[in-house]
Amino acid sequence: MTDQSEVQRARACLRSGLPIPAGSVREIILESWLRCRAKRVPMEDGDKRVLPAPEVEQRIARRRNLCQVAFPYLDALYDFIKGSEFLALLSDEEGYVLYEQGDPGISAIARQNGLVKGACRSEARLGTNGIGTVLATQSPLQVFGAEHYYAIHTNWACSGAPIYLPDGSVGGVVCLSGMADKVNDHTLGMVVAAADAISRQLKLKDAYDALALAWKNLDIIIETVPAAICLLDENLNVLAFNAQATKQLDVLPKDLENACFLDLVGRDAVSAQEIKNGLANRSVTFERGRKKHTISLSVQATGKREYVALIEQLSTLHKRVNNIMGNDAHFSFQDIVGSSPPMQEAVRMAQIAARNDATVFLAGESGTGKELFAQAIHNASPRRDGPFIAVNCGALPKSLIEAELFGYESGSFTGAKREGCAGKFELANGGTIFLDEIGDMPFDVQVTLLRVLQNREVRRIGASKTIKIDVRIITATNQDLERLVADKVFREDLFYRINVFHIRIPPLRERVGDVRLLSQFFLFKYGSTLPDGCVSGFTQEALDLMERYPWPGNVRQLENSVERAVYLTADGPITPAGLPPELRDDQGLSPAPGVRDAPANRSAHQAVESSLSVRKNERQRIEQALQQTHGNVKEAAVLLEISRRTLYRRLHQYGIDCGILRT
Repeated sequence: MTDQSEVQRARACLRSGLPIPAGSVREIILESWLRCRAKRVPMEDGDKRVLPAPEVEQRIARRRNLCQVAFPYLDALYDFIKGSEFLALLSDEEGYVLYEQGDPGISAIARQNGLVKGACRSEARLGTNGIGTVLATQSPLQVFGAEHYYAIHTNWACSGAPIYLPDGSVGGVVCLSGMADKVNDHTLGMVVAAADAISRQLKLKDAYDALALAWKNLDIIIETVPAAICLLDENLNVLAFNAQATKQLDVLPKDLENACFLDLVGRDAVSAQEIKNGLANRSVTFERGRKKHTISLSVQATGKREYVALIEQLSTLHKRVNNIMGNDAHFSFQDIVGSSPPMQEAVRMAQIAARNDATVFLAGESGTGKELFAQAIHNASPRRDGPFIAVNCGALPKSLIEAELFGYESGSFTGAKREGCAGKFELANGGTIFLDEIGDMPFDVQVTLLRVLQNREVRRIGASKTIKIDVRIITATNQDLERLVADKVFREDLFYRINVFHIRIPPLRERVGDVRLLSQFFLFKYGSTLPDGCVSGFTQEALDLMERYPWPGNVRQLENSVERAVYLTADGPITPAGLPPELRDDQGLSPAPGVRDAPANRSAHQAVESSLSVRKNERQRIEQALQQTHGNVKEAAVLLEISRRTLYRRLHQYGIDCGILRT
């Protein structure tokens, strides 16, 4: 936590118009201060006007979806923190407080400061704070003590996190506010989890509202719905159905009329109470004659003691899930660009993996294309018609990752959906799940994942039964898992379980000749979007710079660099001037004589030979400079007229140990 005395001194400098000492205040706070000062927001006398109660209620009514979802979450959050002297707050997208709940003591102090329902906490009103600054940055933030812009708030601590609406815009902020001496390390985490849960629920509600609107015209549209629909009475007997229902349930229409729905899907698979409580994408298997059927069952009450059952084949559900989540596998092995031996070996191994069902482990630096390989393996496998679900383990909050992966039952935890929720493994049933950044998975969740790998079944949080799954698992990381195992942060038994089929994806610096191929590929990709095809290629000098650069960001960095160069080049070929500064700054060493004058249309073989010649020339010059300076990197960099950073990169690239030259 930032030293408050340092922050106070920084505030004094801000107030006086003096330069603020570097490092005395967090950068995100300093940026907020400067925004507020630019808008002439006063530091001593904030605008504490409060909306009249009728206007507040009008705001709540206009944001009905947000408030209907968020208020119950905040009630539960307040029940959890009750007695801790904190306020639970919800603001709208303009910073107006729509919900305020707190213990009597802190509520009284808040009223004195104007922190009540109807107050506006935007930066333009009250400067840096846990609501206004979160709205400005659209990221979670804890504003502590003197970091507040408005002087009277300097003994408060505010933790806020944005709520995202289904369209991706910020709809409001969840905030916990209290005295600074009451804050703890978990406050911001609770707020982030609550805001994330509300955002997810809003997205689900938006989808369900759209479905409910369609059901209002059931008599007209029921036969146009591609999924099977059954309307059930309070005793779960079938009142109405469409033609798809007879196909999915494998019964004749006369046998479906007034039939007991539990008898149709099997009483062992689902209970009457579960149906009445509501279901979402429950995988149900039943037998009809000698045939075995597996369906996805969702049930929702209509509010009139009736229930709508939505029945789908898992394959249909999986395709829609992929479309909604953006996880559909688009790439194949034909989309992998590269002719270098290391890349060809990685592709060969991946093609072998696609022909079997072994668990695959993709190892490679960031930007090398691990998800591209995962999608290619999926699309070349017998599971190509099944779902492809990608999960970034490092991006999921630790408090939610188990629920996200394995699902949960109704009432499993505060904020859980009434009907429960399927996890990513269930959604991937019949297809492939790609667990990216597996090294960031919490240690306790690793135990559960190991059981899933061993038994091929998942148990939702709060459930008493397990669910069998048929999933191909691909994992990936840019970390050294063996080191994580040695450090006791990654389970050794899980490492061996996921490392069945190991594929190393080489970094771009090891792929001799591929930089040229990839550059031409990305040039065509982005150049074709411009009118008249004004970018004609690369100059030889530009290609030489690109081939010599080590590309720490790998293919992703190369693609971004080419895209930038295409947009900066008015016409003709891309020159070094169009390349990012780090490429030009990193090339203080001259290429071998004659390389820049080589014909632009030379063969790929000649290009590789020239590139190797450049590297040999550079290595010799570096070794000579180090010998002259007895291994002193600083002096050698001066002789070579390059930066020390560039020289260190070259030492690593060429495997030169300057330590043996020191005297």
